[in-house]
Amino acid sequence: MSMPIRGLVFFLCLTGIAIAQKEAGSDALKTEAEVAYQNGDFPRCIEITDRLLLGNPTDHGALYLRAVSHVEVGVFRRNAQELRKGIEDARASLKLSESLKLNEVNYYVPYLHGMTALANLEGRKESAESVIKVATSLLERKTLTSEQRANVLYQRAGAFVHLRDLEAAIQDYQAAIQSFPGHLGSHVGLAEVYVVRQQTEKALAAFSVAVETFSGNPLVFNNRGLFLQQKNRLNEAMVDFDKALQLDPQFAVAYTNRGVTQQAAGNLLAAEVDFTEAIKLDSANPVFLLLRGNCRLSRGNAAGAIDDYGQSIRIDPRNSVAFGDLGFAKFFSGDFAGSLEAFNQAIALDASIRYLNPWRCWVSVLLKNSDEQLALVKTLDKKPAADRDWNDQLVLFLIGKNSEQDLVNSVVKATDSNSSLRDPQLCEAYYFIAKRRSDAGDNTNAIAFYQQALKMKCVHLSAYRGAQFALKSFPTAPWERQMTESTVSLFRTGPDFWTQ
Repeated sequence: MSMPIRGLVFFLCLTGIAIAQKEAGSDALKTEAEVAYQNGDFPRCIEITDRLLLGNPTDHGALYLRAVSHVEVGVFRRNAQELRKGIEDARASLKLSESLKLNEVNYYVPYLHGMTALANLEGRKESAESVIKVATSLLERKTLTSEQRANVLYQRAGAFVHLRDLEAAIQDYQAAIQSFPGHLGSHVGLAEVYVVRQQTEKALAAFSVAVETFSGNPLVFNNRGLFLQQKNRLNEAMVDFDKALQLDPQFAVAYTNRGVTQQAAGNLLAAEVDFTEAIKLDSANPVFLLLRGNCRLSRGNAAGAIDDYGQSIRIDPRNSVAFGDLGFAKFFSGDFAGSLEAFNQAIALDASIRYLNPWRCWVSVLLKNSDEQLALVKTLDKKPAADRDWNDQLVLFLIGKNSEQDLVNSVVKATDSNSSLRDPQLCEAYYFIAKRRSDAGDNTNAIAFYQQALKMKCVHLSAYRGAQFALKSFPTAPWERQMTESTVSLFRTGPDFWTQ
């Protein structure tokens, strides 16, 4: 199965890079390797080139193919070992090429791309600086073709992006396009840098030039659609994703991007269908399973979500976010012990995801797990009051050290300088107030607080989903349409609830 490299924002543009020429007498195995390479089936290409190099360790063409394939697999899987294998193969192919006086410039591409990817993965600016040094030396060669110059400029631009020298990156992307107008990667890279710089009009113009230049390429429609989606121009984004899938019905990433757009528009059933199509095309992609799991959870299907999260974890057992999502799904399904186990596994993998602490705390309260609560309290006790953040305030409330009014007041204080946090924090405050009211037997006011949480419209928050599960209120159409007049009137009652 080919890897969905085409849908990634930063990718190695192979367009125009010459495949290593087959030597006289090369057999069908090498042809098969080249076909796998051209089709983006990089794991298969590695498998075939391993066999080729076993028979002929000095086959520089096979080394080049394997180098590119290892780098692409490393980029996709965020695997440093794969990247290093690709870099090593690239160096070996270059050494052989130079000994034969071939001076094959394209053999530098997997080395440059692999080093930049390694810099991005490990945060090592030295790797990016090495790319710039080697690329600059190559660009001094007078014998470079316009296409080769564009390839090297593209790679150097990627290193500049890592070093946050975005102006230098823009200049290299523009120079690459000027050198070779058909260089797809540079068109997309230029647009993406404008996105990073928040130059919306320039970004859209660059994406549109790419669409006009490569009107038969699904990638450019997918990437412009992703940009439009992020700007909340959902209808326009849908048109681009539809076009990408019309051009390539096997484009799994475009299905996921269209699914995310459908979900943002409230069309959850259509979103789940798109995620399912992506999974059919690439069943080993853990991200696709996470996306469908989240969508299923938003539709009230906790069992289906748990199944998706479990499959995702089996593929990528080091993904802390997947364990966190599994914990939420098990919590909403009533499996509190399983929920706590998943939350703790997530924290063990990544201690920085502290947003799970209030949920761990509440589950431990429900399970009467005093050891878990004590550990959280001890951590809090070591913190000066001024250093306690919103997650800490929720924990203090859930263990009974703060009142409802204290919790809501902490929202106001915490968001004075950042109003964008107000609604998410209020959503969580109302939800956990409802949980404590419900646990105390005050179901009437618990329902009112769940409704208050939904009023915040923070549809991506677990607290919002929790309120939906508590009220058994899941949309079959865009969530905005589910707001009834009676619900709105309850929302207007506001803080008076706290005196009841």
